[in-house]
Amino acid sequence: MARALVIWFFCIFLVGVAQTATGQEKVIVSHSVRGSLSIGPLLYGIQKGFYKDEGIDLLYMSIRADLGIKALLAGELDYIYSAGTAIRGAVQGVPVRAISFDFTKVFHSLMARPDIPSASALKGKRVAVSSFGASTDVSARVALRALGLEPSRDVTIVALGEDMIRYTALHAGTVQAAMMSLPLNIRLKKEGYRELFYVGKVLQQPLTGLVTSKDNIQRKPDQIHRVMRAFVRGMGAFKNERASFVAFAQKKFGLSKDVTEEAYEYLVDSLAQDGFVEPSVLDSAIEDAKKLVGSDKPITHADVVDYSFLRAALKK
Repeated sequence: MARALVIWFFCIFLVGVAQTATGQEKVIVSHSVRGSLSIGPLLYGIQKGFYKDEGIDLLYMSIRADLGIKALLAGELDYIYSAGTAIRGAVQGVPVRAISFDFTKVFHSLMARPDIPSASALKGKRVAVSSFGASTDVSARVALRALGLEPSRDVTIVALGEDMIRYTALHAGTVQAAMMSLPLNIRLKKEGYRELFYVGKVLQQPLTGLVTSKDNIQRKPDQIHRVMRAFVRGMGAFKNERASFVAFAQKKFGLSKDVTEEAYEYLVDSLAQDGFVEPSVLDSAIEDAKKLVGSDKPITHADVVDYSFLRAALKK
């Protein structure tokens, strides 16, 4: 643990040094995934140079969702990219706000090893998620119940971290099933693994989007405006440049063209409208979060989301 902290703070130090060298403002955003296309639009916007156009040198880091929120509140990160995690945090009084959304359906599939022919064969087995309380954890419980299993009784849910770790654990047999997102769920199907349940069929809720702390909103509004303008441009490019994005994602994620094109259709189908989600979808996400954390405290949209920066960016 101590070694991990040393490495973390050394990375932050290097970011600070690089800021002086480049003249652009170094900004860090994190999410718990590395190989998932749910971060594709964000990385595509970085690759296109939209953030640099705004004087922002945006660095993406893969960090477990619960640690990402802690780092955000400590000022070690500027943004996290997990909207679902942020909503669950806000419901518990954590001073964070979602400022935009990318996708309104989860892309998670409950993937099982080839020797698990059905849901009933999962009884007594291990199911991997990223971290407890994260979107993969919520999705796993939804999937298991949809398959007639009780998560707390019939399986052992284990938190293993980012998607590539879960992918490797599934291959190694460390776990018998795992929640996997695009494109790894598609890749696993092509490798002979079983998709027991695609959660996007039943679970519609904010998945990814930019999230920051209330402290940042008060202290860094100019930075947030610039980041949001670049974010809006990135989402527009993602929607309108299919061939270019597919080529980018193939290279970035090491995917075949057919897997990338299939995944792109899932992404477009789930895309939020101009960064907003329907009020009813947000209401549902808040109620689900309250149930998960055991809270009966009244929560309004203003407790969870601040659209002011998004609205200003869309007017440009």
